[in-house]
Amino acid sequence: MKKNLISLAVAASVLGGAAVQAGQYVNAQKTGEILLFPFYNADGKNATNMHVVNTTGRVKAVKIRFVEYKNSDEVLDFNLYLSPHDHFAFGVVADEAGNGAAVITADNSCTVPALGSANGAFAGTTVTNADGSVVRRQPFVNYQYANTKDLDSSIERTLTGHVEVIEMGNVRNMGDATTPAGKLTQYATFAMHGPTGVPSNCAGLDAAWASGTWGATDDGPKSGLSAPSGGLYGLAYHINVDAAAAFGFEPTAIDDWAGSTVEHTNPGSLKPSIVDGVAEVAHQHGLGGDQHLQVTMDSGVEATSAALMTATVSNDVMLNSAIGGMTDWVVTFPTKRAHVDKALTISVVPPFTDNWRGIYKDGSVYKEDQACEPVSIGQWDREEAYTAAENGFSPSPAAVTSKICNEVAVIAMGAAGTASALSVSTGLTNLGFPYVDGWQRFSFAQQMVLGNVGAGGASVSVKGLPAIGFAAYKVNNGAMSYGHAAEHKSSRAYSSTPPAEA
Repeated sequence: MKKNLISLAVAASVLGGAAVQAGQYVNAQKTGEILLFPFYNADGKNATNMHVVNTTGRVKAVKIRFVEYKNSDEVLDFNLYLSPHDHFAFGVVADEAGNGAAVITADNSCTVPALGSANGAFAGTTVTNADGSVVRRQPFVNYQYANTKDLDSSIERTLTGHVEVIEMGNVRNMGDATTPAGKLTQYATFAMHGPTGVPSNCAGLDAAWASGTWGATDDGPKSGLSAPSGGLYGLAYHINVDAAAAFGFEPTAIDDWAGSTVEHTNPGSLKPSIVDGVAEVAHQHGLGGDQHLQVTMDSGVEATSAALMTATVSNDVMLNSAIGGMTDWVVTFPTKRAHVDKALTISVVPPFTDNWRGIYKDGSVYKEDQACEPVSIGQWDREEAYTAAENGFSPSPAAVTSKICNEVAVIAMGAAGTASALSVSTGLTNLGFPYVDGWQRFSFAQQMVLGNVGAGGASVSVKGLPAIGFAAYKVNNGAMSYGHAAEHKSSRAYSSTPPAEA
């Protein structure tokens, strides 16, 4: 498919109105159809508490998917049905009965299946407290990556990862509620909370899927739903009680991800996932003229990646020993799996460059590789000292080049063996920082072609990688600890190649 860039001003003239957002985009207002939480962690004494909020007056069907840190293999997902203005709270904790992670909640919002249910070797539990509240715990699983192609099939791999929250559509009632058949299809009413704060009929939603009632007529699971309209926001905080520190952070929100498509799937389905968005993305190329463009990519996941592209990731580093200062960086590539998990005969999809599948041992089979991506690192102190000087004396020292391998990278600043501010051990790496305090920038030289501007025009590329995340800072004061998190600062960089002469 040929990629095209269409001016939003032109699109507006066709529509007879002002320019509108066309295609996927990161919503700076922090609400959307997609929420990408860059991090969860449950190793050691860690827990990650998360909230998903419906700010609208509609009932929403939402897919919540947890994916592990190495290759974004799914470790659990379920359908969530949010009533108007609903607030769903859950945590990711260590599994009491095993060595992996689990989701835990005392929230009443409807999930299908109900959390705390059977699931093969990883059965959930349900506990009713004296006050009548119900606590449900559902362990994560290794079913997707426990295969002959993954060297690491351990359940411990589920302890760290990231979370996709995907709106599947707005839910409405179907049929005549006064008839026996119609009583089974009052989907929106089932999810609505009553005066006691309990939905009217979560079992009805579960039964609709189990019996095939949902979508038995019209267009299957899409019946009773209209296209996603956004309005979801999220909040999370990572906490370690023993370390007496908590770190709050927010997800990245993407809007106009689904277009007019309803993809309401059975709870056991791997779809929809982050790869299933529309192929259009809204971009500002910054190369002069009308900079607001709609880009048609070759696939939905490439459009999502294009929306998340950043040439740099910048943030503070604080290591002042006088206050017990510690810093971790979390850098997450939420779309990476779709670009790099390829057979050896299939090329990795830009902007990523390395394959998750690699030749193993004697070359007879291929198994997991690290799929590492190079990154150039610049580091400054508070007085502008720089380890790879820009605008300094000539010759300048070379920028430090390193690699990021995991799809969720947790990097403790300091020499090898430096402890993590987030108390993370699973997948942790270290990066030296030569100063007490200062800031740091990761620069990505990878590129992704967007397309041609106009008929036969210049080819436009965007530089970088689709990355999200935050920095976590910890200060120790005797028995007390204090935590803070700050979202990474990003930048856009574009290049253009003039069209070939006829």
